[in-house]
Amino acid sequence: MVRAFAGQAELQPRQGQLDMALAVAQAVESGSALAVEAGTGVGKTFAYLVPLLLSGRHALLSTATQALQDQLFGRDIPAVSRALGLPVRVALLKGRSSYVCVHRLEQARTAPAPSMRYDPALSAGLEHVQRWAMASRSGDLAELPGLDERSPLWPLISSTRENCLGGACPRHADCHVNRARREALQADWVVINHHLFFADQQVRESGVAELLPRAGVVVFDEAHQLNQTGIGFSGLALGSGQVLDLARDLSSQGPRWARGQRPWSHLALGLEQAARAFQRPSDHGASRSRWPLRTPEGVDAVHWARGVAGVTTALLTAIEALEATAGASADLQRLCERAQALRTDWVRLTASRASDADGALVRWVDWGTGAAWKLVCAPLDASAHFRQLMGDRQDGRSWVFTSATLGSDETLDTFTGPLGLQARADLRTLLVPSPFDHMAQAALYVPHDLPEPADPDHTLELARAVARWASRLGGRTLVLTTTLRATSRMAAQLQALVSEGCCEPMQVLAQGHGSKRALLARFRAAAASPQGAVLVASASFWEGVDLAGDVLQLLVIDKLPFPPPDDPLIEARARQLERHGESAFSACYLPQAALALKQGAGRLIRSESDRGVLVIGDRRLLTRSYGQRLLGALPPMRRLVDEEELMVNLDELAFTRLSTTGHSRS
Repeated sequence: MVRAFAGQAELQPRQGQLDMALAVAQAVESGSALAVEAGTGVGKTFAYLVPLLLSGRHALLSTATQALQDQLFGRDIPAVSRALGLPVRVALLKGRSSYVCVHRLEQARTAPAPSMRYDPALSAGLEHVQRWAMASRSGDLAELPGLDERSPLWPLISSTRENCLGGACPRHADCHVNRARREALQADWVVINHHLFFADQQVRESGVAELLPRAGVVVFDEAHQLNQTGIGFSGLALGSGQVLDLARDLSSQGPRWARGQRPWSHLALGLEQAARAFQRPSDHGASRSRWPLRTPEGVDAVHWARGVAGVTTALLTAIEALEATAGASADLQRLCERAQALRTDWVRLTASRASDADGALVRWVDWGTGAAWKLVCAPLDASAHFRQLMGDRQDGRSWVFTSATLGSDETLDTFTGPLGLQARADLRTLLVPSPFDHMAQAALYVPHDLPEPADPDHTLELARAVARWASRLGGRTLVLTTTLRATSRMAAQLQALVSEGCCEPMQVLAQGHGSKRALLARFRAAAASPQGAVLVASASFWEGVDLAGDVLQLLVIDKLPFPPPDDPLIEARARQLERHGESAFSACYLPQAALALKQGAGRLIRSESDRGVLVIGDRRLLTRSYGQRLLGALPPMRRLVDEEELMVNLDELAFTRLSTTGHSRS
């Protein structure tokens, strides 16, 4: 079924896919809930689309990423509809910042902020967007070639809930967001994302709240990200980006509508300086700081107090100016409301009290690149919020949750617990293993001679080994690290080895040096060139990376992916478990590591023809009692006992690839 829908001639029936489809059909028919872990290659997308289409019910389909949204809308749903001969009206609905805002684009072009007037690249970019926008019907910025979400253009040409003028906008009739909502209300199925689902249920802003009552079925694909997304909307967060966005709009809107009435550039500069005044912890590798008391851990108390006061003062000064001039335009009125809301959240977040009495809330600071930061206060999980969103379980609505990684056993309680799904008597769980023959297609090697994972030399020694292994393959190697610091050190060491001629010439690609999409494109291109590539990455590359075929043949995971013990959210969950008499390690840290390991290892074998080797550079997998539990989370693979056997396997992979393509290595 999978290959037929993909437009290929060969039919390949898969029992796991059929089992999942029947389970989805039962859930849809009975109005119950179903959680399915479907391993790589099961074909889970068609396994829920087919019974859903046959049911004829209205549906919401939610994914974790816009990339999968686009794939569902543009490829998978049309394929199923054609194959079954059943038409279905489908709409694609994204968050408002995903669409070009005609009003803000016009303002950016005709009345740019002072900093933009001297940037020819931004001016040229705005003209390029304008030409595209005039021809685009959807206004979806994903359709604009060459535009990355990290581009400085993005906030200039899109709107947010905070800066949208709503009905007061002079281009309201031309609004792409409103057009998308109208189409969604007329559709049988609407494809959204998790972020939009939670955001809309909270503020009733994007039209999804109107769609949910009409939906007989709600499907969450990539459901393993639901809890983390929900936590972000269950609490309160405010970051430097919001302050800088306010400063940018202040410097452009103020002079446009109230020129000379206030020192707008000076006010904007004050906000910018305040946003950038916070000093990172002394440990520059830290990405998250616990914040149980007045000052986050690792941060100088005097500098922190000065930074908090600076933002407070800058916001109050901006609010005073905006309140005096807000009547000049709807833009200034909206900007004033936005500044007031930021100040309210700022006061709540920076209050000395860190949590409620029972410890159900936890507060921390996320540190981004450069001077970026975000203050967060959130619950330990999204269970209370998500149960509220699901509403009355007797309303006949069906709920389907699916992903390639939901849990470490058939109960899937690692997934269902944080969302409060265990309380539902109508919940069924199903575990569908991958149909791929991992024993024949993949091998596992755990080096015995690497330093202990905590040893500072571990990353450097592993890099030397990766250089040897990748040289035998001609690149085609992905290294997944557990920290961004390890990514940087690993990539630097590999580049040094290549430059010194200690291994075969190859490209070294590293996260942080280009977007994820661009890095993966370069990696794929390198597989077709004489000079291969090694890609070193962390974080988001552990999932959502599909490198099928012989593009990827060696996957290296540097260490067992235990969550950081000092992560405030994980630490708070651990304390809660211990208060209830449970082992934090067994009930929290180990299941999280097993899920992450399964996600990372899933990058290797993506099709029936894939062949490859997985290396886990952490001997604790063999020496610690919990190693067997972690090994049990992986598909069964052949075990390689030493590096000599590994090299033989790598040579076989290279020989098989080269002999089938008719090429030879020099």
